[in-house]
Amino acid sequence: MKNQRVLCAAVLASVAGSAMAQPTVDGIFSPGTEGSFYGDVLWSQNQPTGFGDNVAGMFTGGDFGDPPADVTTGVEFKIPLSAIGGSLQSSGGTAEFKLAGWVNSSDRTFMSNQIIHSGLTIDTGNIGNAPDFTGIGGTSHISVTATVAGAITVDGARDAAYGAAKFLQTNYTGFGNETDGTVDGAGSNGGGSEVDAVYVATDGTYLYVFVAGNLEYNGNGLDLFLDSDNNAGTGSTTLGTGAGAGGYIVTGQSGLDFDAGFGADFVVSADSWNHDSDDGTTPNVPRAYAGPISGTIADLGSLAGYGAGNAGALSGGYALGVDNSNTLGVIGSPSQSSPVSPDANWGYGSEVDNVRSYLDEVNGKLYIFIGGNMEVNYNKLSLFIDCAPGGQSTLRNDNVDISFNGLNRHAGLIFDDGFAADYWLNVNNGVDGGSGNLQNYTDCAVLRTNGPIVDPFFALRADYGCYFGGYVTTGTGQPVDNPVEVMDFSGTRFDLQDGFLANLYSNYAPRASADLGLDILQGFADPDDVPAGGLLRTAIDNSNVAGVSASSAAGSDAVNTGIEICIDLVELGWDGQQDILLAGWVANGGFDYVSNQVIGGLPAGDNLGEVSAINFNNIAGTQYVNLMAAPPVCRADTTGDDQLNFFDVQTFLAWFSAHDDRADFVDDDMFNFFDVQTFLAEFSAGCP
Repeated sequence: MKNQRVLCAAVLASVAGSAMAQPTVDGIFSPGTEGSFYGDVLWSQNQPTGFGDNVAGMFTGGDFGDPPADVTTGVEFKIPLSAIGGSLQSSGGTAEFKLAGWVNSSDRTFMSNQIIHSGLTIDTGNIGNAPDFTGIGGTSHISVTATVAGAITVDGARDAAYGAAKFLQTNYTGFGNETDGTVDGAGSNGGGSEVDAVYVATDGTYLYVFVAGNLEYNGNGLDLFLDSDNNAGTGSTTLGTGAGAGGYIVTGQSGLDFDAGFGADFVVSADSWNHDSDDGTTPNVPRAYAGPISGTIADLGSLAGYGAGNAGALSGGYALGVDNSNTLGVIGSPSQSSPVSPDANWGYGSEVDNVRSYLDEVNGKLYIFIGGNMEVNYNKLSLFIDCAPGGQSTLRNDNVDISFNGLNRHAGLIFDDGFAADYWLNVNNGVDGGSGNLQNYTDCAVLRTNGPIVDPFFALRADYGCYFGGYVTTGTGQPVDNPVEVMDFSGTRFDLQDGFLANLYSNYAPRASADLGLDILQGFADPDDVPAGGLLRTAIDNSNVAGVSASSAAGSDAVNTGIEICIDLVELGWDGQQDILLAGWVANGGFDYVSNQVIGGLPAGDNLGEVSAINFNNIAGTQYVNLMAAPPVCRADTTGDDQLNFFDVQTFLAWFSAHDDRADFVDDDMFNFFDVQTFLAEFSAGCP
């Protein structure tokens, strides 16, 4: 490191925090804290990806059944505008308000996951009792404009006059999925409740609300709350207790907190009950309640039954119709959808955007950052390092067995002249078919000029195929216990050659494994010893949705997430003299089909195909990168005198005051605190 004056360093440390000694292996390049280590991009991609682009908003799963927009039956209300009051009463034309609503248990103490929302997390389960909606993902109400419509018949079937839906459901139903198609939902499958879509209209006198879906005839309730004046300050932001025959609708949900910006003024609700007896055990006909939250919630009466033939008027000018024959719309179980991109763990395409490196000779480490992402289908990022004399310029067919012999699937590939591989690793991730969990893996091996070493006693291989990895999240992106987010090769497996093993495997780094294995065989080490852990560390961050696309290579320099690697220099086998070279590419899960995402770049955009047939000498350009091609950048040395001291601070402040571009350390075309903070961090960290 460059020299620093003690006083200046101490002052800076008090302002900027502790100095960072090394990059953090997390798959993220942080320009402000790691820029002085990695320096500038050594190479950036010149080809659009032929292996899929990770685009914001992508996800898999999300199978909600038949489209909710196709549902044409459900629960329908006619509500007098005069009963709602406020601005709706006096509107006389279009009615603008906010609407919240959901399916609830009969006593209103257990809310389903069938709520009217915007942006609810996919596969959200039932909500439960009296939720705080400010802590639930998305917004649990919608803003509605009910336009003046033509004639609407209140019968539980959607009229064309409603126009387009104001809300479409994006979550499965946790309250049962109706499959019988009977008008009352009382078939042998027991019915179900769901809110598939919401439609509203007005004729200037009445407000019409049609909720497409089903309302199971077991007493489940459909509760709709209106913020009639779009003013949270004049309504109830938290439910208390209700008055009147329908007061239990509010009381059962006492303590519920609405989203910010929503104040409930009015409620209308439908459920079912048994009007032929008073035992309350077999509710089977629709009924409705309505009223102001702060007043009396009245029992509007009930219908004789379900369907258009039983729909009609209730007391007070209201009308109701319930038709439970819908079998379309949302499904009755989680869709098992994967996370929506961008997501640190999940990638829906594979690309290599750029390469950075940092050779830390003081601590004996090589850091490699590769901007991009890897699709979670076990596509492989296959990397080869040339770091010493010898090595394999043409890949052999007798290398160690690792990645289900995937390394030897490369046999016959010829590198560019001047490149002979000494070390190999591949980084990949995918969903385990047995558990359904996402897992990360790195496999690695030493590549020796004459093939794997053989122990002198048993004439069997003493080189190891090494791997490390494990589960990161569930298949839906939820956390798992002890996720393997950094693959540090500090595992438990370390095979000892006993004269019968054709192949050796280890969860530690391969060169260290071979060295110790031979020492144990020759009696120079204890059989209970294991290699040092942490000699190789890798991490994946798949959140990149920038960089190359399927049609453009623009923006690859700016990608700051991807695959990050740290290798101990002794483990790597660097001779301390030769430039360290890196070659690599994205291939399919079997390693045999190579994409166009090749480090060093290609002259054309086609995928390369069969791996064993590749001869990089026959492809224009150089398909590797010199990781030592440029000295690390030390931006904090503003005076350029190879010393970090007060004069560098003084020069930076002068640049900053003059709005000199050299003071824009964040590179955002602005001059503010963040530039100062970044400069101080780089100064305090020192320079390589």
